[in-house]
Amino acid sequence: MSNAHGDEHPIEIGTEDDESCYGSSIGSDTTSLSSSVFDYVYENGRRYASQRSGNYLLPNDEIEQERLDMFHHMYNLILRGELHLAPITERPLRRVLDLGTGTGVWAVDMGDLYPEAEILGTDLSPIQPNWVPPNVKFEVDDFELEWAYKKDEAFDYIHGRGMLGAVKDWQALANQCYENLVPGGYVEFQESAITEALSDDGTHAGTRIETYSTHVEEASRIAGTNLHLVSEIDKFLKNAGFVNVTKRVIKAPVGNWPKDPRFKEIGKIFLAIGMSGVEAYGLALLTRVLKWSEKDAKELIKGVCEDLSNRKIHVYYPQ
Repeated sequence: MSNAHGDEHPIEIGTEDDESCYGSSIGSDTTSLSSSVFDYVYENGRRYASQRSGNYLLPNDEIEQERLDMFHHMYNLILRGELHLAPITERPLRRVLDLGTGTGVWAVDMGDLYPEAEILGTDLSPIQPNWVPPNVKFEVDDFELEWAYKKDEAFDYIHGRGMLGAVKDWQALANQCYENLVPGGYVEFQESAITEALSDDGTHAGTRIETYSTHVEEASRIAGTNLHLVSEIDKFLKNAGFVNVTKRVIKAPVGNWPKDPRFKEIGKIFLAIGMSGVEAYGLALLTRVLKWSEKDAKELIKGVCEDLSNRKIHVYYPQ
């Protein structure tokens, strides 16, 4: 099944009586890590990874870790409690790879759900917990370099979430996934179209959200980490040799303006994510790439957060 879309109907707007307040916070060696891994870069009040710091433009500090954990919670709601959509239970699950694992929360949940499987999470930053299920391990690794897994280390399932902005060559990544899966294995990417803010009623037009999206997308193209590729991931997978590629698009609203309780809850969490996510994605791109001053970048970021919090602006992002 290809290009299967869900939740495409307009999201019904609730009244202010439904709820009107917002909250703004809601080395591959696993035994010894080189001190250089912890040699972080500090810039404009945020902390960034040491490896590929010029290419990887998202922070890894405590604020970002909290955002990543909230993002995981939001996806639990979007996917109605499922950790994956691929039918990986059709046969025994032996090895799972989580690319760009971040705080490792998805990998830990997978380890609990599939205790017989080995779950490996890789990331540029060693920000994962030490106490994890016995079948879960983490490695500091760069998935854009050539993978060194042996044939008998092939994976049954490869997962990636929120990787836009971290990938320079999606086709090369898709190829490596294909080459490192067992026959009949699955790969699944869950991505948010973070520069494609939309609204069914046009209320996003002319907002600072739209201005931000235009500039950040331009910067990401210059940096080589194009943020506007969500709709093309299925093409990269097909080019790599994958078959039965399925694409599902889901609307994720920002804010508590939806009338539907499930969309409202997703919107609340997405708004909290956005309060730090706008800076996480935009600050380095605007200052490093477009050469904006920190003051100008943070002024736009503040304006975007105000617009996202405006109940009269009914923004959603395709997932």
